[in-house]
Amino acid sequence: MAQEPEYYTPQPLPPRDGTRAGGYQRGNHQDGGFRPGGFQHNPGQSSWGQPRQGPAVVNVVGGKSALLSYVLWFFLGWLGVHKFYLQQPFQGIFYILLWAIGWFTTPIIIGWFILGFWGLLMIIDLFLIPLRVAQLNVRLARRVNGY
Repeated sequence: MAQEPEYYTPQPLPPRDGTRAGGYQRGNHQDGGFRPGGFQHNPGQSSWGQPRQGPAVVNVVGGKSALLSYVLWFFLGWLGVHKFYLQQPFQGIFYILLWAIGWFTTPIIIGWFILGFWGLLMIIDLFLIPLRVAQLNVRLARRVNGY
């Protein structure tokens, strides 16, 4: 089997504080202006292996889908399944309870008010689903990056 090219080998991310064991930081030392504990930078050379400035670019695999959330909301929203998918189990249980109590108390009129409140929450979810999906995907990307 052929050996993998150098650019295929995984490179560990530097720690958040910018230091790295075995590297060097600029300083006013007598050994050429560098001191142990950071990254060495030679202006005439490329910055390969140097920490990247700016936000890291990460492709997150396995994030939540807004489309799937809307499909769950449309078909199984009365059970709160979309809330369970978006990692909000207590709100999902609350939706189930509102729906059940609302339907069981409709003969005494109060159930219609409970179902109206439940319907209002469902309409609000139409606008909040993209925000929740983005929040979960950012949390996952930060966890993958180690930040």
